[in-house]
Amino acid sequence: MFKKSLIAVAVLGATAFSVQAADVTMYGKVDLGLQYKTSEVTVGDKTSEVTVGDKTMVDEDTFSMENGRNSASHFGIKGSEDLGNGMKVSFQLENGFKADSGEFKTSGKLFDRQATVALSSDFGTLTMGRVGGVGSGAGFDLVYGYGDAFDGGSGDVLGLLQSARYDNMVTYQTPKFAGLQATVQYSFNESSTDTDREGSSAVNRYASTALTGNFGALNTVLAYEFQNYQSFGKDARGEDGHIVYLGGNYDCGFAKTFVMGQYFKGIQGSGANALASMVKGAGAELTSFDTVFDKGVKGFGAHLGTIVPISNGDLTVGAYYVDGTAETSQANVEERDFDYMGLATKYEYRLSKRTSVYLAAGYYKATLDATTKAGEVEEKVGEVFTGLTHAF
Repeated sequence: MFKKSLIAVAVLGATAFSVQAADVTMYGKVDLGLQYKTSEVTVGDKTSEVTVGDKTMVDEDTFSMENGRNSASHFGIKGSEDLGNGMKVSFQLENGFKADSGEFKTSGKLFDRQATVALSSDFGTLTMGRVGGVGSGAGFDLVYGYGDAFDGGSGDVLGLLQSARYDNMVTYQTPKFAGLQATVQYSFNESSTDTDREGSSAVNRYASTALTGNFGALNTVLAYEFQNYQSFGKDARGEDGHIVYLGGNYDCGFAKTFVMGQYFKGIQGSGANALASMVKGAGAELTSFDTVFDKGVKGFGAHLGTIVPISNGDLTVGAYYVDGTAETSQANVEERDFDYMGLATKYEYRLSKRTSVYLAAGYYKATLDATTKAGEVEEKVGEVFTGLTHAF
């Protein structure tokens, strides 16, 4: 950790002395707050502390300090240089951290949120490095920035399925034509901790495409993500993953309304958010989700939300619904149906251009249907949190 801190100081110090070569900016955000959370888990007719698969789920009430409830705490440096003839090179290095403890958000990665270099011209922008997929709510933030009032859920109300940030990514964005802009992405290896050969079937790869439209008060997005899971080796998976998104927002002056729908198939691992987390642990016969449910999760999701300016702040309200099935090719394992419903609301009041306070509440219920071998699993979670966000 000491070595990482020295590296961070060295990078920032070098940046301070390079402003003559490029336009460099340091930026960031710190978000801390207090949260009260209550949860109730039921398996069949049993409540309170229950063992579900390989984990214990407990009815509990907690009151705690939480980092990044409103906006993830982070700092970064970015810069650009004009090369002339309409060409520009730029970079962005961004780190996520836990403001309540000072720790890195992701162990082993100094710039876990983004590490990219880009070349722009009249023909578009080519970006290389670690960045979020179009459906991640990070990086280019196309899907959730356009179609989700909370930009990807609020607090523990995680919302719809999302992709993630990926290493070794190449992204190309076209110039805008009549309000339309196309984006394509490809990752040669989603995680550099996987040391097998990049671009081969021994690693997980990712590809996506998105078409966004800006038409005054109306903004739209249509996107597709492809998870090309590794097909051999100890972590080989049975099927590839697919997610299709269609959504947008409309600003009618007194409020901005967001609508989005998605269809997903074959999604495995962390891509299946809170629902997959339940599915992973549900049923005593399940010790490995990706092994037992080798065909991943299949289903659909929908979101409706709005942002209403009130006084010197914004009131955000959103609802989420997801319905799906954890699928398997194994004859001795039953497929599991699940559904998820979430509601969230937040009011953020701006004290200045860079500082705001917020008060939020959320509730979700996730249900995993019963089979002949396991009872129904139901989890209910409610939360209230408040805090302070400061940008620099």
